[in-house]
Amino acid sequence: MVNEMKKRAAKIISTITLAPFVSFYLLTAIYIRMRSVFEGVNWYVACLFFLTLMPISAYGLQYLIPSIRRQGRRGERRLAFIMSVAGYILGTLSCFLFNAPSGVKLIFLAYLVSGGVLALTNSVVGLKASGHACGIAGPYVLAIYFFGRHLWYLLLLLLPVYWARLTMKQHSLKELNTGTLVGLAATSAVVIAF
Repeated sequence: MVNEMKKRAAKIISTITLAPFVSFYLLTAIYIRMRSVFEGVNWYVACLFFLTLMPISAYGLQYLIPSIRRQGRRGERRLAFIMSVAGYILGTLSCFLFNAPSGVKLIFLAYLVSGGVLALTNSVVGLKASGHACGIAGPYVLAIYFFGRHLWYLLLLLLPVYWARLTMKQHSLKELNTGTLVGLAATSAVVIAF
């Protein structure tokens, strides 16, 4: 009974900390507290579309694509990653084509670079770095940038994510640490360069 409750809690934590949901939380917090970053509602909606809706659409699309459906969890994970990176690329292109406000460009570039570095780490290096950990660590840096260092404690959100991913046997500690480092380093590099 306890094991079943642990697994259920880990599943809930893993679901609510999916990168698209974390982007929704971050974007909405910025919109509520610093609406000027978006210069109106249109760029907020564009961010939600490219950083939240496109990536999360993979979980529905997997049922419509037989070859992905047959791969099970592996196919679901791959499609989610593809849809995320596609959203990051298309969103970044939209920013520069339609002259988005600088804060929006920063957000998209941070997601694009983090996603790109994560993709390279997973495909070239061959390490299954955690997208969950990267999806918390990168937005953490953006939260610090937009709201200030007094929110340092948000990094503690990684603790339940680590616990959940380890409990579900989805990642090793090394993969979680690598995902965290990718998110922190890639997003910090974009913030510093920007």
